Amino acid sequence: MTAVFPETELKSVDVLKTDGAFNVGCYVRDGKLVPGLNRALNPQAIFNNITVAFYAAATKNYIYCSSDGMVCFTLTDSSLFQGKRVAATRHSMLELNEDGTANAFVVGNTSYIKINGMTNQVRPYKGAVRSCVLKNGRIFGIDNSDPFKIKWSGEGGIEDWTEGISGAGWVVLQNGGGEILNLIVYKDKIVAVREYGLSFLTAYGTPENFKIAYFDKRLPKICKNTVAVAGDKLYFYTEGGLYYYDGSKAEKSGTPLAAELKDSAAVFSGNGKYYLCGESKTLKRRAVLAVDTALNVDYIIDVGAEALCAGGKTFVYADGKEYTLDDGGEYAFTSGEIDFSTDGKKVLKEVVIDSENEVRVEVSNGVISRIVGGVRGKFRPNMRGKSFKITVYGSGKISKICAVAEVRSGV
Repeated sequence: MTAVFPETELKSVDVLKTDGAFNVGCYVRDGKLVPGLNRALNPQAIFNNITVAFYAAATKNYIYCSSDGMVCFTLTDSSLFQGKRVAATRHSMLELNEDGTANAFVVGNTSYIKINGMTNQVRPYKGAVRSCVLKNGRIFGIDNSDPFKIKWSGEGGIEDWTEGISGAGWVVLQNGGGEILNLIVYKDKIVAVREYGLSFLTAYGTPENFKIAYFDKRLPKICKNTVAVAGDKLYFYTEGGLYYYDGSKAEKSGTPLAAELKDSAAVFSGNGKYYLCGESKTLKRRAVLAVDTALNVDYIIDVGAEALCAGGKTFVYADGKEYTLDDGGEYAFTSGEIDFSTDGKKVLKEVVIDSENEVRVEVSNGVISRIVGGVRGKFRPNMRGKSFKITVYGSGKISKICAVAEVRSGV
């Protein structure tokens, strides 16, 4: 009796184009795998439980605020100066000139701290607002006791909260969009980011000329403290993933990891990039989602950040340590499921990698995994399975990752 073997053929897949890929410290651009930002540990230790961090350009201070209200800042020699407590639901930072002198003000619920060099003074805060922003010589904030009310100061600085036709005042927004979560300045307007939408305050001249407008599209529930301007768009995270507003419309970001985070907590933007801290659904731990808005790509940075800020470089803070986000370091690219568009079992014959440097490759069929280092060119796993995942660990650019399998013909 003669044995009859089924006919087979070879099929190949561009691994970098697979759906469901997951990138840590790298991204796919023009069919190539490109290293992104990664973390590097700095020698300076920072105190724990940082909830928000700022860089005051005018005074050249890094400012750190903790969950217990402690406000600390760096001096000109980069040493850390122990500050004072300013209780806050979430601190805001304003840069104002007083008598020709630049000052940074960190604002809490009922008090603020004024920082100038080594001087730090805590004073009562009459504004009783949070999420403060500066616009046209006035401070705008969300009323501490009414989440639908925006209050503004007079033009006399941080102490000027006397109401009047040309002085301080307030407006209550229609409640169709829900409570106000954050205020931010975007395209010369103050944007009130609300639970389910956006509202806009134009604040030119005296308050009688201020105008309110409402965005008529209801959005998925927006997560608090996730709004930032990156590039020329306003980005914010929702229960449906990452969205942006471009001045006329609001749409979901089309980047692959737009819905990767949950329990998002802190945001920062700089140099056209949007960074958001939260829990990665894939890693199942805290990480940073990085979105390059100019390239329209995103990836994960594997650091359990509590806060971010920048002043020349971008820093993240986690577990009492300061990390710099910089080029270099090892990245990891994991493909989506690769079944070569066929049913049944097949044999993964080879993985071809065109890379600048040698890489480590992990191949899995969902039951067993195989890891090989020093790969550059062809790797022959000869692994049998219905589908496969391929993870590549590297540090340089990769021009191609191609997987080749032997499959039954006509299946």
